Amino acid sequence: MAFCSPCGGLRLNNASAFSQRPSCSTNAPRFSTYHGKSLLGSVSLNTSVRAPSSSSARNIRSLKCVISSSETSSKLAGTADIDWKSLLFAYIPTRCHVKYTYSTETNTWSGPELQTESTVNLHIGATALHYGQSCFEGLKAFHCKDGKVRLFRPDENSKRLNTSAHRLCMPQVPLELFLEATKMAVRENVMYVPPYGSGGSLYIRPLLFGSGPKIGLAPADEYTLLVMVTPVGDYYKGGLSPVTGYICDGYDRAAPRGVGNAKVGANYAADILPNQECKKKGFPINLYLDALERKYVEEFGTSNFVAIKNGTYVTPDSASVLKSITNK
Repeated sequence: MAFCSPCGGLRLNNASAFSQRPSCSTNAPRFSTYHGKSLLGSVSLNTSVRAPSSSSARNIRSLKCVISSSETSSKLAGTADIDWKSLLFAYIPTRCHVKYTYSTETNTWSGPELQTESTVNLHIGATALHYGQSCFEGLKAFHCKDGKVRLFRPDENSKRLNTSAHRLCMPQVPLELFLEATKMAVRENVMYVPPYGSGGSLYIRPLLFGSGPKIGLAPADEYTLLVMVTPVGDYYKGGLSPVTGYICDGYDRAAPRGVGNAKVGANYAADILPNQECKKKGFPINLYLDALERKYVEEFGTSNFVAIKNGTYVTPDSASVLKSITNK
Protein backbone atom coordinates (compact mmCIF):
# COMPACT_ATOMS: atom_id res chain seq x y z
CA MET A 1 0.00 0.00 0.00
CA ALA A 2 1.60 3.25 -1.07
CA PHE A 3 0.47 6.61 0.20
CA CYS A 4 0.89 9.22 -2.54
CA SER A 5 1.46 12.86 -1.67
CA PRO A 6 1.48 14.77 -4.96
CA CYS A 7 1.46 18.56 -4.81
CA GLY A 8 0.69 18.96 -1.14
CA GLY A 9 -1.76 16.08 -0.76
CA LEU A 10 -0.24 15.27 2.65
CA ARG A 11 0.33 17.67 5.50
CA LEU A 12 2.94 16.78 8.11
CA ASN A 13 2.77 18.28 11.60
CA ASN A 14 5.75 18.44 13.94
CA ALA A 15 8.18 18.54 11.01
CA SER A 16 10.73 21.06 9.85
CA ALA A 17 11.75 19.77 6.42
CA PHE A 18 11.84 16.17 5.30
CA SER A 19 15.02 14.67 3.92
CA GLN A 20 15.55 11.63 1.76
CA ARG A 21 18.64 9.57 1.21
CA PRO A 22 20.34 9.66 -2.19
CA SER A 23 18.85 7.21 -4.67
CA CYS A 24 20.61 3.88 -5.16
CA SER A 25 20.19 1.80 -7.69
CA THR A 26 17.13 -23.83 0.55
CA ASN A 27 15.72 -26.21 -1.46
CA ALA A 28 12.39 -25.54 -3.16
CA PRO A 29 9.58 -27.30 -1.30
CA ARG A 30 7.17 -29.55 -3.13
CA PHE A 31 3.42 -29.14 -3.02
CA SER A 32 0.36 -31.10 -3.97
CA THR A 33 -2.17 -29.66 -6.42
CA TYR A 34 -5.83 -29.44 -5.46
CA HIS A 35 -8.03 -31.82 -7.45
CA GLY A 36 -11.19 -31.70 -5.35
CA LYS A 37 -14.52 -30.04 -6.07
CA SER A 38 -15.17 -26.37 -5.56
CA LEU A 39 -17.85 -25.43 -3.07
CA LEU A 40 -19.43 -23.56 -5.99
CA GLY A 41 -19.13 -26.35 -8.53
CA SER A 42 -17.05 -26.28 -11.69
CA VAL A 43 -15.02 -23.08 -12.04
CA SER A 44 -11.89 -22.60 -14.16
CA LEU A 45 -8.96 -20.39 -13.24
CA ASN A 46 -6.82 -18.85 -15.95
CA THR A 47 -3.68 -16.77 -15.54
CA SER A 48 -2.38 -14.39 -18.18
CA VAL A 49 0.86 -12.42 -18.11
CA ARG A 50 0.90 -8.82 -19.24
CA ALA A 51 4.05 -8.07 -21.18
CA PRO A 52 6.44 -5.55 -19.57
CA SER A 53 5.98 -1.98 -20.71
CA SER A 54 8.40 0.89 -20.26
CA SER A 55 7.91 4.54 -19.34
CA SER A 56 10.25 7.45 -18.88
CA ALA A 57 10.06 7.02 -15.13
CA ARG A 58 10.50 3.28 -14.66
CA ASN A 59 9.81 -0.16 -16.07
CA ILE A 60 6.61 -1.73 -14.85
CA ARG A 61 5.95 -5.46 -14.77
CA SER A 62 2.75 -6.97 -13.56
CA LEU A 63 1.21 -10.41 -13.50
CA LYS A 64 -2.47 -10.01 -14.24
CA CYS A 65 -4.50 -12.91 -12.91
CA VAL A 66 -7.97 -13.25 -14.33
CA ILE A 67 -10.46 -15.25 -12.30
CA SER A 68 -12.23 -16.68 -15.35
CA SER A 69 -15.33 -18.60 -14.35
CA SER A 70 -18.41 -20.12 -15.88
CA GLU A 71 -21.21 -17.75 -16.86
CA THR A 72 -23.29 -18.76 -13.84
CA SER A 73 -20.54 -18.28 -11.26
CA SER A 74 -19.31 -15.00 -12.80
CA LYS A 75 -22.76 -13.55 -12.25
CA LEU A 76 -22.34 -14.25 -8.52
CA ALA A 77 -19.81 -11.40 -8.14
CA GLY A 78 -21.27 -8.77 -5.86
CA THR A 79 -24.40 -10.75 -5.00
CA ALA A 80 -23.80 -11.01 -1.24
CA ASP A 81 -26.30 -9.16 0.93
CA ILE A 82 -24.03 -6.18 1.65
CA ASP A 83 -24.43 -2.42 1.38
CA TRP A 84 -21.52 -1.99 -1.03
CA LYS A 85 -21.54 1.81 -0.89
CA SER A 86 -20.99 1.77 2.87
CA LEU A 87 -17.95 -0.54 2.96
CA LEU A 88 -15.18 0.27 5.43
CA PHE A 89 -11.74 -1.27 5.73
CA ALA A 90 -13.02 -3.76 8.29
CA TYR A 91 -13.54 -7.51 8.61
CA ILE A 92 -16.73 -8.95 7.16
CA PRO A 93 -17.28 -12.74 7.42
CA THR A 94 -17.25 -14.65 4.13
CA ARG A 95 -17.95 -18.27 3.14
CA CYS A 96 -14.56 -19.88 3.66
CA HIS A 97 -10.79 -19.60 3.63
CA VAL A 98 -8.04 -21.79 2.15
CA LYS A 99 -5.53 -23.74 4.23
CA TYR A 100 -2.23 -25.49 3.43
CA THR A 101 0.15 -27.27 5.80
CA TYR A 102 3.91 -27.70 5.44
CA SER A 103 5.97 -30.47 7.07
CA THR A 104 9.74 -30.17 7.52
CA GLU A 105 9.95 -33.98 7.64
CA THR A 106 8.78 -34.36 4.04
CA ASN A 107 9.69 -30.86 2.77
CA THR A 108 6.22 -30.82 1.24
CA TRP A 109 3.21 -28.54 1.17
CA SER A 110 -0.13 -30.28 1.42
CA GLY A 111 -2.94 -29.75 -1.03
CA PRO A 112 -5.46 -27.02 -0.14
CA GLU A 113 -8.35 -27.44 2.23
CA LEU A 114 -11.43 -25.23 2.18
CA GLN A 115 -12.28 -24.21 5.73
CA THR A 116 -15.74 -22.84 6.52
CA GLU A 117 -15.00 -22.18 10.20
CA SER A 118 -13.54 -18.75 10.92
CA THR A 119 -11.49 -19.96 13.89
CA VAL A 120 -8.14 -21.78 13.88
CA ASN A 121 -7.22 -24.77 16.05
CA LEU A 122 -3.60 -24.08 17.03
CA HIS A 123 -1.12 -25.91 19.29
CA ILE A 124 -0.47 -24.08 22.55
CA GLY A 125 3.28 -24.29 21.88
CA ALA A 126 3.14 -22.90 18.33
CA THR A 127 6.11 -20.70 17.49
CA ALA A 128 3.77 -18.08 16.04
CA LEU A 129 2.30 -17.55 19.51
CA HIS A 130 5.55 -17.60 21.50
CA TYR A 131 8.18 -16.16 19.17
CA GLY A 132 6.22 -14.28 16.52
CA GLN A 133 7.22 -16.64 13.70
CA SER A 134 4.55 -15.26 11.40
CA CYS A 135 4.28 -13.11 8.29
CA PHE A 136 1.49 -12.05 5.97
CA GLU A 137 0.59 -10.31 2.74
CA GLY A 138 -2.18 -8.08 1.48
CA LEU A 139 -3.53 -7.84 -2.07
CA LYS A 140 -6.84 -7.17 -3.74
CA ALA A 141 -9.24 -8.58 -6.31
CA PHE A 142 -11.33 -6.22 -8.42
CA HIS A 143 -14.54 -6.72 -10.36
CA CYS A 144 -13.84 -5.06 -13.71
CA LYS A 145 -16.04 -3.39 -16.30
CA ASP A 146 -15.88 -6.43 -18.60
CA GLY A 147 -17.34 -8.60 -15.82
CA LYS A 148 -14.09 -10.39 -14.98
CA VAL A 149 -12.43 -10.45 -11.58
CA ARG A 150 -8.72 -9.64 -11.53
CA LEU A 151 -5.92 -9.72 -8.97
CA PHE A 152 -3.34 -6.93 -8.89
CA ARG A 153 0.30 -8.10 -9.15
CA PRO A 154 0.01 -11.31 -7.10
CA ASP A 155 3.46 -12.41 -8.29
CA GLU A 156 4.99 -9.44 -6.45
CA ASN A 157 3.15 -10.36 -3.26
CA SER A 158 4.45 -13.90 -3.65
CA LYS A 159 8.03 -12.63 -3.82
CA ARG A 160 7.59 -10.42 -0.79
CA LEU A 161 6.00 -13.21 1.24
CA ASN A 162 9.01 -15.41 0.54
CA THR A 163 11.40 -12.61 1.51
CA SER A 164 9.61 -12.36 4.84
CA ALA A 165 9.54 -16.14 5.24
CA HIS A 166 13.29 -16.39 4.63
CA ARG A 167 13.98 -13.77 7.30
CA LEU A 168 12.02 -15.83 9.86
CA CYS A 169 13.39 -19.24 8.80
CA MET A 170 10.08 -20.38 7.35
CA PRO A 171 9.63 -22.43 4.17
CA GLN A 172 9.25 -20.80 0.78
CA VAL A 173 5.81 -20.78 -0.81
CA PRO A 174 6.10 -21.65 -4.54
CA LEU A 175 4.56 -19.09 -6.88
CA GLU A 176 2.26 -21.73 -8.34
CA LEU A 177 0.92 -22.58 -4.89
CA PHE A 178 0.51 -18.91 -3.98
CA LEU A 179 -1.50 -18.23 -7.14
CA GLU A 180 -3.57 -21.36 -6.64
CA ALA A 181 -4.36 -20.36 -3.06
CA THR A 182 -5.27 -16.74 -3.74
CA LYS A 183 -7.38 -17.51 -6.80
CA MET A 184 -9.18 -20.33 -5.00
CA ALA A 185 -9.99 -18.05 -2.07
CA VAL A 186 -11.44 -15.46 -4.45
CA ARG A 187 -13.33 -18.01 -6.50
CA GLU A 188 -14.95 -19.62 -3.47
CA ASN A 189 -16.04 -16.22 -2.17
CA VAL A 190 -16.82 -14.55 -5.48
CA MET A 191 -20.19 -13.26 -4.28
CA TYR A 192 -18.27 -11.07 -1.81
CA VAL A 193 -16.28 -9.31 -4.55
CA PRO A 194 -17.71 -5.75 -4.55
CA PRO A 195 -19.41 -4.99 -7.87
CA TYR A 196 -17.79 -2.78 -10.47
CA GLY A 197 -18.47 0.89 -9.77
CA SER A 198 -18.95 0.46 -6.03
CA GLY A 199 -15.43 1.61 -5.21
CA GLY A 200 -14.77 -1.53 -3.16
CA SER A 201 -12.53 -4.55 -3.59
CA LEU A 202 -12.00 -8.00 -2.14
CA TYR A 203 -9.04 -7.84 0.23
CA ILE A 204 -6.94 -11.01 0.24
CA ARG A 205 -4.79 -11.81 3.28
CA PRO A 206 -2.32 -14.72 2.96
CA LEU A 207 -0.95 -15.60 6.40
CA LEU A 208 2.06 -17.89 6.95
CA PHE A 209 3.00 -18.95 10.47
CA GLY A 210 4.77 -21.55 12.57
CA SER A 211 2.06 -23.90 13.82
CA GLY A 212 4.36 -26.59 15.29
CA PRO A 213 5.36 -26.46 18.97
CA LYS A 214 8.76 -25.29 20.23
CA ILE A 215 9.56 -24.18 23.76
CA GLY A 216 13.18 -23.27 23.06
CA LEU A 217 13.91 -20.57 20.49
CA ALA A 218 13.99 -22.46 17.18
CA PRO A 219 12.04 -22.70 13.92
CA ALA A 220 8.90 -24.82 13.97
CA ASP A 221 8.62 -28.27 12.40
CA GLU A 222 5.21 -27.47 10.91
CA TYR A 223 3.84 -24.41 9.15
CA THR A 224 0.40 -23.29 8.08
CA LEU A 225 -0.57 -21.05 5.19
CA LEU A 226 -4.05 -19.52 5.35
CA VAL A 227 -5.66 -17.30 2.74
CA MET A 228 -8.67 -15.37 3.94
CA VAL A 229 -10.69 -12.73 2.09
CA THR A 230 -13.05 -9.94 3.07
CA PRO A 231 -14.75 -7.15 1.10
CA VAL A 232 -13.39 -3.69 1.92
CA GLY A 233 -13.73 -0.03 1.08
CA ASP A 234 -10.96 2.60 1.25
CA TYR A 235 -8.43 2.31 4.08
CA TYR A 236 -8.99 5.96 5.00
CA LYS A 237 -12.36 7.70 5.00
CA GLY A 238 -12.78 9.95 2.02
CA GLY A 239 -10.77 7.81 -0.40
CA LEU A 240 -8.04 9.85 -2.12
CA SER A 241 -8.81 13.02 -0.18
CA PRO A 242 -5.80 14.48 1.69
CA VAL A 243 -5.29 13.49 5.32
CA THR A 244 -3.10 15.09 7.97
CA GLY A 245 -0.12 13.01 9.07
CA TYR A 246 1.93 13.27 12.26
CA ILE A 247 5.66 12.65 12.58
CA CYS A 248 6.09 10.11 15.35
CA ASP A 249 9.37 11.24 16.94
CA GLY A 250 9.00 9.36 20.21
CA TYR A 251 9.10 5.87 18.71
CA ASP A 252 10.98 3.87 16.07
CA ARG A 253 9.23 1.57 13.62
CA ALA A 254 12.19 -0.74 12.96
CA ALA A 255 15.87 -0.94 13.84
CA PRO A 256 18.63 -0.90 11.21
CA ARG A 257 19.36 -4.47 10.09
CA GLY A 258 16.19 -5.62 11.85
CA VAL A 259 12.99 -6.93 10.27
CA GLY A 260 11.67 -3.66 8.88
CA ASN A 261 11.92 -4.96 5.30
CA ALA A 262 9.79 -8.02 6.12
CA LYS A 263 6.02 -8.02 6.47
CA VAL A 264 5.96 -9.60 9.90
CA GLY A 265 3.47 -9.08 12.68
CA ALA A 266 6.13 -7.70 15.03
CA ASN A 267 6.51 -4.55 12.92
CA TYR A 268 2.82 -3.81 13.22
CA ALA A 269 2.66 -4.71 16.91
CA ALA A 270 5.33 -2.07 17.54
CA ASP A 271 3.13 0.49 15.79
CA ILE A 272 -0.09 -0.14 17.73
CA LEU A 273 0.72 2.17 20.65
CA PRO A 274 2.14 5.04 18.53
CA ASN A 275 -0.78 4.64 16.12
CA GLN A 276 -3.34 4.91 18.90
CA GLU A 277 -1.58 7.92 20.44
CA CYS A 278 -1.50 9.54 17.01
CA LYS A 279 -5.24 9.04 16.53
CA LYS A 280 -5.99 10.45 19.99
CA LYS A 281 -4.22 13.63 18.84
CA GLY A 282 -6.52 13.77 15.85
CA PHE A 283 -4.25 12.38 13.12
CA PRO A 284 -5.27 9.31 11.09
CA ILE A 285 -1.72 8.36 10.08
CA ASN A 286 1.76 8.57 11.61
CA LEU A 287 5.13 8.90 9.87
CA TYR A 288 8.39 7.42 11.15
CA LEU A 289 11.92 8.78 10.82
CA ASP A 290 14.96 6.52 10.49
CA ALA A 291 15.98 4.91 13.77
CA LEU A 292 19.72 5.55 13.34
CA GLU A 293 19.99 9.29 12.69
CA ARG A 294 16.38 10.35 13.18
CA LYS A 295 16.44 12.85 10.33
CA TYR A 296 15.41 10.86 7.26
CA VAL A 297 11.85 9.97 6.33
CA GLU A 298 11.31 6.19 6.46
CA GLU A 299 7.66 5.26 6.03
CA PHE A 300 4.19 5.56 7.45
CA GLY A 301 2.90 3.15 10.03
CA THR A 302 0.77 1.42 7.39
CA SER A 303 2.34 2.33 4.05
CA ASN A 304 5.29 3.58 2.05
CA PHE A 305 6.04 7.27 1.69
CA VAL A 306 6.14 8.78 -1.79
CA ALA A 307 6.01 12.42 -2.82
CA ILE A 308 6.44 14.84 -5.68
CA LYS A 309 9.16 17.36 -4.80
CA ASN A 310 9.96 20.10 -7.31
CA GLY A 311 8.38 17.99 -10.03
CA THR A 312 10.44 14.91 -9.13
CA TYR A 313 9.12 11.61 -7.78
CA VAL A 314 10.90 10.80 -4.51
CA THR A 315 10.68 7.90 -2.07
CA PRO A 316 12.96 6.93 0.85
CA ASP A 317 15.94 4.69 0.18
CA SER A 318 16.22 2.52 3.28
CA ALA A 319 16.92 -1.14 3.99
CA SER A 320 14.41 -0.94 6.87
CA VAL A 321 11.44 -0.12 4.63
CA LEU A 322 9.04 -2.79 3.39
CA LYS A 323 9.13 -3.02 -0.40
CA SER A 324 5.88 -1.79 -1.88
CA ILE A 325 3.83 -3.57 -4.53
CA THR A 326 2.50 -0.32 -6.02
CA ASN A 327 5.51 1.96 -5.43
CA LYS A 328 7.59 0.64 -8.34
